[in-house]
Amino acid sequence: MKFIFSVIILFVTLVNAQELQTIPGSKYRFSFTYGITAVNPEEINNHIASSNAALGSTTTSFKSLPELSAMVTLHPQNDFKVFVLRGGYISDERVFQFSIPETQNSSTSTGKTIGTITETYSAYPFSIGIGGTTVNSDAQFQMEFIYALGYIKEEGNYTSSSGIKSSYMRSFFSPTYGFRVNGSLIVPLSSVIGLQFEAGYRYLLFDEFEDEITAQPSPIEFSMTGIQGSLGLSFKL
Repeated sequence: MKFIFSVIILFVTLVNAQELQTIPGSKYRFSFTYGITAVNPEEINNHIASSNAALGSTTTSFKSLPELSAMVTLHPQNDFKVFVLRGGYISDERVFQFSIPETQNSSTSTGKTIGTITETYSAYPFSIGIGGTTVNSDAQFQMEFIYALGYIKEEGNYTSSSGIKSSYMRSFFSPTYGFRVNGSLIVPLSSVIGLQFEAGYRYLLFDEFEDEITAQPSPIEFSMTGIQGSLGLSFKL
């Protein structure tokens, strides 16, 4: 927590600095990145462990989440300040495989029902922020405020020993707010294209899930909070 406050204080100091620098070059930069966030969503991981025990599956817990993002950096004035707009896509899934004995008269085994339960966790974070850049626009620091839409989809497929197939599907939705503090370095490959390295910290907690069909609230929580790192391409216009 002290680290976060220190970063915010540094950010405010940069934004309110009186001595501005003249920055030549483009007023727009487009970035496309792919990254990983180190996470530990305790409630979801406990759910995975319980499902493994009940179904006899070996699905792994969440330790990280992938994210694709596109960002526009606006540099409207010839100083160090920049504004950023970002949209992202986060998605990962867990598959539980199981085999359940079929019985007759509660004792005689007649075969097995096999199947899978696939749980897909996804989110769409949208953010707006402000930050600072260097003279040559090869390094950037920013703070973003996030509005995100989170989804959990559960789909089950079963096949009995007689070949009869059945399935079900249900989904949950939750909006939330969060923030991101990060910095990036850009290594130019040409006058227009650069290789972008990005690292930071994101706070994002989905805790207002409800069933999309019945609109009933759900106690599910999914924290996508963690340290981030990403790599991508940057284009100046």
